Amino acid sequence: MYAGGSFISGDGIVDAVLRFAAANANANRAAEIHVPALDVDGQRETITVVVGPASQLMAETVIAPAQLDDDEFVRRIDGLTEELVGMSGVDPSPDLTIP
Repeated sequence: MYAGGSFISGDGIVDAVLRFAAANANANRAAEIHVPALDVDGQRETITVVVGPASQLMAETVIAPAQLDDDEFVRRIDGLTEELVGMSGVDPSPDLTIP
């Protein structure tokens, strides 16, 4: 798949992926990550996402039959994000709330 598509995952997982994608862009890098997700039957699966400087990701709230959590994945991605922030010196998630 070149671009587009969607998947369902947990709030913590999605937040970690978005922060990682922003940090990757700030560091002018790309990475392939394997993200825990739910298939159409609500069963756990792993999807592959490539994030880099030109990635355009978004998240929206959906009603799912269950919340998917994966603390180990979130810890690993958060650790990689911190390494990238150290390299670029740019916070990937500043408070830019628009009223």
